[in-house]
Amino acid sequence: MKTRPLKIAMSRLFMESPEAVLSGEFIAGALSISRQSVWRIVQELVDEGFAIETLPQKGYRLLSAPLYDLAPSHLGARLLRDCPWGGDIAVHDSLPSTQEEAKRLGRSGETDGLVVIAEEQTRGRGRRDRSWVSPKGTGLYFSVYFRPKLYPGALQLVNLAAGLAVMEGVERSLGVALSLKWPNDLLLRGKKICGILSEASSDSEVIRDCCTGIGLNIAPPEAKIAREGLENAAYLAASVDEVDRGALVAAILPLFAGYVAELVTNAAAVLSRYRLACDTLGRLVTVHTDGEIFRGTAVEIGSSGELVLALGDERRAFYAADVVHATPAATTEQDGERE
Repeated sequence: MKTRPLKIAMSRLFMESPEAVLSGEFIAGALSISRQSVWRIVQELVDEGFAIETLPQKGYRLLSAPLYDLAPSHLGARLLRDCPWGGDIAVHDSLPSTQEEAKRLGRSGETDGLVVIAEEQTRGRGRRDRSWVSPKGTGLYFSVYFRPKLYPGALQLVNLAAGLAVMEGVERSLGVALSLKWPNDLLLRGKKICGILSEASSDSEVIRDCCTGIGLNIAPPEAKIAREGLENAAYLAASVDEVDRGALVAAILPLFAGYVAELVTNAAAVLSRYRLACDTLGRLVTVHTDGEIFRGTAVEIGSSGELVLALGDERRAFYAADVVHATPAATTEQDGERE
């Protein structure tokens, strides 16, 4: 299923006037389209799961929104009006990778803030080409394609912004408090519940485009799949009775877009907020790089988003590494990454 700005705008009109009869003339005027286009878009919304009653000579009335929590037009209409992203949303039953599909669609057009969601990924991946297990119906898997006005070295800051947005979005929409582990893993009671991957193409002066993938665990998969790498994962379903994934996307996306915009004008403010939220700072941690392991105290997040460790009398900065918090569960924590 796909949506576009006009479908979202009509969805919002109906949702703002539940059970009211909206004439075709009123809708056409509000959206600056023809009456014929109104009828066609209404049919598309019905196909998407909206229950819309057609009243001859009177107009249309919304009876109910789609039951499917990721219906794209409904999701788009739930976004804040001033959210610059989410005008184009595509929802798939299955994809090899939301990240690759978002990049393909984004680079073939001019859309900024395009969103691709999948019920499952068959080749989900993360940092260093690790696999991210994405079973159908057990998580929220989506990617956002956008064109930030940032310099090439700022990709790590995008990762930090994404982690902040997910943490705050989950708390706002579900009331569940997650902890943020550098650079952008989200933990629930010490276990990983969300992974994030940002990729960018750039020239010497500017990032041309960026694609950020987010994988959030909602419910445990079947036991067979769990044995294949999710033994130490956490799930939102353990903390709340019901998870509306559309509401989650609608909460996360404006926050993420806002933080990315703020990185252009005031990156220091985003870093300050991240430092306050990052649970890694002040902890004893183990840092894994290619072929080396370091143990020390995380003492700072640098201006480029790097993690600074105190190693005895020495301080060392890490720009890309795997971090394990020194907790009783640290020896079994698995650090798989998301696309």
